[in-house]
Amino acid sequence: MNTKKFAFISIGVFFIVSSISLAILMSMFIFVWQPIWTEGFKDFHTISGAITKLNETAKPTSQIAPEMLVEMKKISKSMVHIETSMTSMNDTVDHMGQAMTGQMHIMNYEVDKMGDKLSPFGMMPFNW
Repeated sequence: MNTKKFAFISIGVFFIVSSISLAILMSMFIFVWQPIWTEGFKDFHTISGAITKLNETAKPTSQIAPEMLVEMKKISKSMVHIETSMTSMNDTVDHMGQAMTGQMHIMNYEVDKMGDKLSPFGMMPFNW
């Protein structure tokens, strides 16, 4: 008799635990997983729409890319030309600086020669 009671109790406990577990799983399905799936289906709709439009969106990019490469090559050539011009201008400024330095030495020498030809201020007439 005791084993029969134990068997009925264990079967009852098993069914109660499994019923409670099933109720928890169903409530999780309804309150937790269903909103996640609903959002997923909305995203899936957006993604599938984007996939269908992918050919239209990717096509202009593939057509624009060669034109962009041509423009980038033009910009690169312009940059090389600007660099060459800047180097040339730098050389010209350096040359002008050297020429001005030479001219300043000549001007100083000429001013000194003029100063030697003039009489000193102390010996000027009517300098009292």
